[in-house]
Amino acid sequence: MAFNAVDTELRGPAFGRSEALFRLALAAFGLMGARLAGAVFSFLSQLILARSFAAADVGVVFLAMSVTTFVSLLMTCGYHTLALTYLARYRAFGRSRLVDAFLAVSRRDMVIAALLMLLASVIAYFFLPLSDHMAKALLFGCLAAVPLAALRLNNSSANAQRRFTLSYAPDFVARPLLLLIFVAGMVLAGVGRDVDYVLMALVAISFGVAIGQAAILGKDNVWPWTAPAVSRNLTRFLRHRAVAMLLVTVVAGASADLVVMLGGLFLPSSEVAVLGVAVRLAALIGFFSSASQPFVLRDLASARASGADTDRLLLRMNLAGLSIMGLAILACVLFGPAILRLYGVEYGAGYWPLLLFMVGQAFRTSGGMNGELLALGGHQVKSASLCFCAVLVLVTMATLLTPHWGIMGLATASVIAEAFWAAGLALLTQRLEGRRGDIVGLLMRRWASHSPGPAFRR
Repeated sequence: MAFNAVDTELRGPAFGRSEALFRLALAAFGLMGARLAGAVFSFLSQLILARSFAAADVGVVFLAMSVTTFVSLLMTCGYHTLALTYLARYRAFGRSRLVDAFLAVSRRDMVIAALLMLLASVIAYFFLPLSDHMAKALLFGCLAAVPLAALRLNNSSANAQRRFTLSYAPDFVARPLLLLIFVAGMVLAGVGRDVDYVLMALVAISFGVAIGQAAILGKDNVWPWTAPAVSRNLTRFLRHRAVAMLLVTVVAGASADLVVMLGGLFLPSSEVAVLGVAVRLAALIGFFSSASQPFVLRDLASARASGADTDRLLLRMNLAGLSIMGLAILACVLFGPAILRLYGVEYGAGYWPLLLFMVGQAFRTSGGMNGELLALGGHQVKSASLCFCAVLVLVTMATLLTPHWGIMGLATASVIAEAFWAAGLALLTQRLEGRRGDIVGLLMRRWASHSPGPAFRR
């Protein structure tokens, strides 16, 4: 999140290059450290929940968490991702009218989306033939999604103002830490193990963190009581770009939550708990395997600009990520049952799905640098149709396989969707950039460059 605004610093006359690079490093390491801390807090809170509540109740909480994450992304309409580029650019060049126009469009569309989704959740809760756990998770998840969507747009505003800590700490650190404190305190105090308390805490924490961030941002808060009048209407310019970025964000950052939500449609609550543990553990390992990729963006951009060979850098990143995934899969094969037993005996059923989810993460890691190449080439929007197709593949395969194979069907659907996404990303990168950044494409190009020519073969 912090990279776009820092790029504007590098163009500013007031900062030397060394100082700007130092700021970039601080922002990058701060973001990665925050995400790591948040992942640890989430892991601990989920572990306490699994050890202290019945699996059926844990499934409701996991489902509500996934609904919150996924629906909050839908409520943003993609503007929070688009803002990382546009707000930073407008503020860097002092275009305050464009900033106001951007925020006016994003606020209006987000409020409309939030109202529609809240209405849909209430209708679903009272009138659709949903299971009790699905209906409850959907209602509480949508309620918690409203402040989280507002927080996401404020994250981008803080980033554009170079207030980097406020752009990631509330979401990645404060929310999971507060949930961990609540769950641990609830268990230690011997409060009745009622899952409704946890669901209400999810909503309260989301509202509290969003309000706290807005208060600290002060004048930089994008949700004022009275918004300034705008002289330009950027709706037609921004809306289709925002929707395209929303599709990219869903595939890149919320596929695990979509899997859990699909599980809520087909599986009993106790199996959703097992599914949630398996898919979240795999996503955590996937995060570690690709965590170093953002740090090479500047080297990659410099190499592209100077015409230098980028293959060695790309190959090194691919090998590093896949090595981590390979070791993680091996560790899972050997110690997976013991790790899952930490959650409880019933979670041992997630062993084979966990392995499949990790294979899916390996596909994602192998194609990760293609995404970086598309981003550097400014082709993120053009990948939106591919993102939509990947989601469609996941939903279709899950609908076909889950009723017959249960959690294994969902895991198989996830692997198929990840393979489709990785292959499609490779083909799209080849078409738009003329070269690929995945391990297969790099090895094929290296083999071709070292193979003997026709004259030698004769």
